[in-house]
Amino acid sequence: MDEFNKKEINNELRVMRFQVFDVECGNCVYKIKRALATLPDVVDINITPDFDNSKAVVILRYKGNLDKREIEEILKEISEESPYHEYKAVWES
Repeated sequence: MDEFNKKEINNELRVMRFQVFDVECGNCVYKIKRALATLPDVVDINITPDFDNSKAVVILRYKGNLDKREIEEILKEISEESPYHEYKAVWES
């Protein structure tokens, strides 16, 4: 594989989909989106809340590599900022 094609693969847009639990209001969605936007290479964030079931589906579009542990750490950090929520990611297979 030549150098150009290697760069092409590394810049390919990828998608990661997961659920976050303990999402109860618009402020929760805002905090999660704002925190995820700090991750490098994230291009787009779509969060669909289900307040009746205290969860949200998150779809991240990104370039490069994104580690699930980074997302879990960010959710842990914003959970610690609030005594009322403990956001937890559940990964879809």
